[in-house]
Formats: sequence, structure tokens, C-alpha cells
Amino acid sequence: MTISRRHIVGTGIATFILGMAVGVGFPTRPLAAGGQETIAPPDLGQEETKILLTIAGDDGSATTIVPEIASKYLEFRGANGIRSTKADPPWTTEITGRMLNGEQVAVLIRASSSTDGLSLLAAGMADIGLSLREAGPTELPGFTSSAASNDSVAVRAIALNAMVLIVNKATRVRFMSFDAARGIYSGKVLNWSEIGGTPGSIHYYGRAIDYRSSSLVGAAMGSEASGSALRVVPSYSAMRDAVAGDAGGIGYVPVNFIYHEHINWSGDVTPIRFKVGDRLGAMPNEYGLATGDYPLVFPHLIYRIPDRDSQEADSFFEQTESVSTLVINMFAGLTVATPHLLVPIFDQPLPDLYRDTVRNALRISTTVRFEPDSTEIKSRTKRSLDDLAAFLRRLDVAPEQVQHLVFSEDAGNAQRNREISDRLGEVFVRELRARNVRPGNVVALGAILPLASDSTSLGQWLNRRVETWITP
Repeated sequence: MTISRRHIVGTGIATFILGMAVGVGFPTRPLAAGGQETIAPPDLGQEETKILLTIAGDDGSATTIVPEIASKYLEFRGANGIRSTKADPPWTTEITGRMLNGEQVAVLIRASSSTDGLSLLAAGMADIGLSLREAGPTELPGFTSSAASNDSVAVRAIALNAMVLIVNKATRVRFMSFDAARGIYSGKVLNWSEIGGTPGSIHYYGRAIDYRSSSLVGAAMGSEASGSALRVVPSYSAMRDAVAGDAGGIGYVPVNFIYHEHINWSGDVTPIRFKVGDRLGAMPNEYGLATGDYPLVFPHLIYRIPDRDSQEADSFFEQTESVSTLVINMFAGLTVATPHLLVPIFDQPLPDLYRDTVRNALRISTTVRFEPDSTEIKSRTKRSLDDLAAFLRRLDVAPEQVQHLVFSEDAGNAQRNREISDRLGEVFVRELRARNVRPGNVVALGAILPLASDSTSLGQWLNRRVETWITP
């Protein structure tokens, strides 16, 4: 249903829904005395704006790339004179344009949180939800692990970002394990000398506990940062400055913040590189983000519910895969989420078998990963399989040119690791064939190249993977 501006702007979402439910032309609001007051209708001479889409959720997406994508979407729909203005509550941004027939159209955006966006989408109060995390099994109707293969809910990653840990150079720490980072942010590692740094207390900085980045870092670290010890800062600029001015400081900033701020690492702040055993882990560059090999990657996700007769939402989804959206993401300092070919970047020796297999090959950015201790195809695994299969069909290369390298977590011995790889490879091949793709060569490599410690579910998720390479 297309909604006009007079029905939705300037009122609360709840009152709008109430008004629609009782068939009232104009919504009402409660009075202090317990009665109801009818909100006066707009001046009949005022031009009516047709609301094509309502979008709500993560403020990082809603205030940066989404307004620009929405502008391009209106342009694609044939509108001109497109402009972005502040919207009346509960919305925050209104993108408007004029169609060739003179009709004014708009997209309304509400910058809030991932939870809010998913809640409004589930309640029918938004056409599209924005999130930096996967929806929980009860957040969206029909969206459970057992229903991941149906089309009741659609989700797409429109860009990738990541958090980078930063420390004061006085700590003399340049590398740490992911377990050490978790220990710091859970309040278990208290002195830099415990991880080979300059003796001194560790002071860890972050955003407010309920802020989106703290939730992301907390989830990745295995627990929320301790509220009593966390030194809260209001922005990433303040985070950088606080760590730079504190000889015991550690914090985190997004990759695109580094990109836009042109951070000079020769100053008082240095980025942390994660270690995996004696090896260095993936870097937070395009290769590490696009492949998901870097452990603190997070996607900018958009959700829709197709069975709501949402042709506009469908069109917006298509717009997110356009060339203009790719350009928007690049200028925002974000990494493209759609599958593409990558030139491998290796800065240290590799296991012989792996090195020989990928020599002179290009890697497809999409990496298929499996949940810990499971071969069940849940939502994020399904999405990766769908993306990889579609890209392989477009590439149309001979099967003998395709190498799928299957890795496992470390289950205790090489034989067990290989068995896990074999089982994951069988599931992977079955799923590709179900998507009309000839699999190519599948090589089970066990746990020869871990990306993170297996001590966390995140580490196991990173390690239980299938990399796809295109060879000459």
C-alpha cells in the first residue's frame, strides 16, 4: 500500500497504525486526562507527498550510505530534483523527488538501531529494516534456522565494515591473540606485561554499552565489556584521542573511520594485528574484509518481507546491487559485499599444500562458512552459498578451473580434522548442485591454516570454511 505523507509524517508510528486499524482518516493522540484528541488534518491546499518506502534501523547505515542509495533509487524510478531534508519524528531523514507527471514522492528513513529496525519491520511499520547483525530467530516472522531456505524473509549485505583495535604506542604491543583481546575487554587481562607489553595498567575504551559498536565488539569478544572499567567516549574521534593520550590505552575504530580521517599511524596510536599461534592473522584490508577472514568484520544488512506486496522494497533491493551503490560504498570507505575476484595478499609463509593449490589463482571473495559443530544450512551460510552459486554461474568457467578448499576447526588430530573437512565438503557440493552449479575440484585441508583460536564460537565459525579459487 502506498502511504501519503499526511498519514505518516508528524505522528508517532504507533498512532499511525492505530488510526489505520480503526479506519480513521487522520490519526489520534492520547490526552493527559485519558481522552483522545484528533490531530488536525493538513491544509487541503498543501501538496501531498506519496511515500514510496519507509526504512528504519542501524544509525550508521541510515545516516551514511542509505540516504544516498535512496536518492539513486528515486532517480532510477524517474524522479528529478531529488533532495534530502530532516524529517518530522519519528523519522529522521526524508528523501524527496518529483516524477515526470508532477507527483512528489519520498523515502522516509529512521536512524535508530538494528533492534529497532527489525522490530518495526516485523510489525509492518517499516518496509525495510537496517541491521549490523543477523536477525534473531524470534525477531522476524518465519525467519528461523529451519526456515532459512524459504522466501518468507529476504536479507542482503550491502556493504562490509570492520573494527580495528588501537593501542597507545607506549604499550609496545603491536600484535596480540584474539583470546588476549577478549581477556582485556572482559576485564581478565589487567596489565600490559601479561601479553608482552610495557608493564602498566590496561585502560580500555569504548562507546556506551548499548551503542551498536560496543555490542558488536562485546559479541565478538565473547562477553560485554565490563561496565565499571570501560571508559566511555562519545565518538570514534574521541576514542582515538583518548587512546593517544593514555599510555595504557586501548580502543577500537571502524575501518571506514580510518579511511576518512586519514589516520597517521606514526603518531601516538597504532593498530593491533591479531596473531593465530605463531602466525599473523588476516589484515583489516579489502582482502580480509571481503573474504570475512578478518575476525571483526560486520555487514550492513537490509531486510524485507516479500509477501507484503512490496514492489518498491524489491526495487530498492535491486538498487543496492547497482554500480552506483558500489561507488557510494567505496567513497564511504566500505568494502563491497557482492562476490568478486580478488588477487591474494599473503605477507608470510603458507603451508606447502595450500601455497601450491592457490599459486597464480584468483580468490572469489565469498567464503562459505559453517556453524560450529553443525552442517545445518542456516541463514548466513545459505546467503553465502546463494551468492557464490550465482557468481560461479556468471563466470561460466570450466569445472577443472575451480578449486574449493575446505577447512575445519582443530578437533585434536589431523585425521579428525580431515574427516570434518570431508563432511563439510560433501554438504558444500550437495548445496552447489542444488543451485545448478558444477562444483569443480574439492580439496579437504583440515585445520592447516586457522584464522582464529577455536576457543570461541566466532573462531570456529571463521575456521570452518570453504574458499573458492579460480585457477588458469
